[in-house]
Amino acid sequence: MDEKMPQSLSTDDYQTSPSGNRRTVREIVEAEIFIRQSNSQLFRATLSDLSVAGFRMTSYTHLDRKKPVFIRLPGIQTLSADIKWVDHEEYGCEFANELHPAVLEHLVVRLREFG
Repeated sequence: MDEKMPQSLSTDDYQTSPSGNRRTVREIVEAEIFIRQSNSQLFRATLSDLSVAGFRMTSYTHLDRKKPVFIRLPGIQTLSADIKWVDHEEYGCEFANELHPAVLEHLVVRLREFG
């Protein structure tokens, strides 16, 4: 019987599989980003994960769940997202328009390099 040993993943290779009501794979990243809501200034937040459908971030600035969030990521235009859930300072957001998988891959590489 020829069995292959499972390979361990480094943190750079780590992905969270879709589960429950999650539709897409989340890429774990740890990066400082800039966000804003309408009629507000840019402020910093920490991005925790990213997928083609959305992202999770930590923000110590209170965000209004009813207003869209505008997120600036390196190398692409500002993206709009809706806040779908809040847990203290953590926010789960869904992009207004999903990212192309190649754009997601590019962003993950950039964010991990400069995060």
